[in-house]
Amino acid sequence: MNSPTTKLEYVKAEPISLKSHPDFSEVWLHDQISKDPSILGLGDLTVIQRERVQVGAGRLDMLLTDADGDSPLRYEVEIMLGPTDPSHIIRTI
Repeated sequence: MNSPTTKLEYVKAEPISLKSHPDFSEVWLHDQISKDPSILGLGDLTVIQRERVQVGAGRLDMLLTDADGDSPLRYEVEIMLGPTDPSHIIRTI
């Protein structure tokens, strides 16, 4: 019995601006990453917390972990649909 052949179609990606798009927002992007953190390309991650308050330092947008191994790695993800400002850069450091 022959297996069906899948025909692949090439579609050229077109960049869009999430900042000015009526249907997309930072919250939408948070939700997409929370549903499937693998889209970040950093491995099998788990979301620890969203909008984590850092005393005296604002909030972290997302805190994720890679629980594989003896020493889990932590990732801090800042989402900003526009130019970064010094407060975002400081929180990531």
